[in-house]
Amino acid sequence: MSDDEPSAGFDEIATTWLAALEAGLLQTPSDVRDPAAWDTYWRNQIEAGPISQAFNDMMSSAPTLPELLFKRGCRAILCVGNGLSTEAQALSMFGFDVTALDISTVPAEVFTNMLSDPEHPMRAVPGFAIDDDNRVTFGHARRIDPELTPLIHRSANLAPRGGGALSYLTGDLMNPDVCPGPFDAIIERRTVQLFPEDQRIPAFERLVGRLAENAVLVSHQHHGGRRPGEERDDDAGEWLRSRGFVTVYRSTSESAPRLAWLICSSG
Repeated sequence: MSDDEPSAGFDEIATTWLAALEAGLLQTPSDVRDPAAWDTYWRNQIEAGPISQAFNDMMSSAPTLPELLFKRGCRAILCVGNGLSTEAQALSMFGFDVTALDISTVPAEVFTNMLSDPEHPMRAVPGFAIDDDNRVTFGHARRIDPELTPLIHRSANLAPRGGGALSYLTGDLMNPDVCPGPFDAIIERRTVQLFPEDQRIPAFERLVGRLAENAVLVSHQHHGGRRPGEERDDDAGEWLRSRGFVTVYRSTSESAPRLAWLICSSG
């Protein structure tokens, strides 16, 4: 293999991705609650290659998050609008019981196909097991080799461990009968911000309605034009505080009974 082959391979991926972007194939659907539109979006993402998702995972990675959830005694976690992010997989290998929810059928299909590969790294995790509903569990090994886990959220202070679980479900977060909970933590990244402005608080109401009494809500907005040091354009902070949440904007060890970590990224 010549030294320039990896670069040539990346150049081809980048060219394919850029062409799809310029053609408008990677734009998020205008109707956030249209399952067919999201199916098309995610299939376009898969066709274009992994650049967008790799960037999103890098942007979302928070090594302090698993430690915060662990210290607060969280167990059941819901990742809303998870899409093709590896966040749900990573958290399940920190020992949490994770449900990944998306309105598109594609993420669950990708997960099922991934598990059919006998060489997939997840299958090498000690105690790996899968049931008829494609729910994965990891035995109670004291430690999981970090090299078997996704890069997102890797932490110097908390090693991956057994005892976790992972399942992918398809449904609309606005339907309270879908994944009703209660959950110890809910994570939504760049999902609620896609709703029309007058529907964002109702979306947060649906999320909060799924939380246990003492729980964590992680809400992540992304604004490309945001300048360093500017606070998040906070649609929900005041509403969350009125519902008894302590809101924070950076990693914290806050022990408040109800905690909302409101993240804003840019770039």
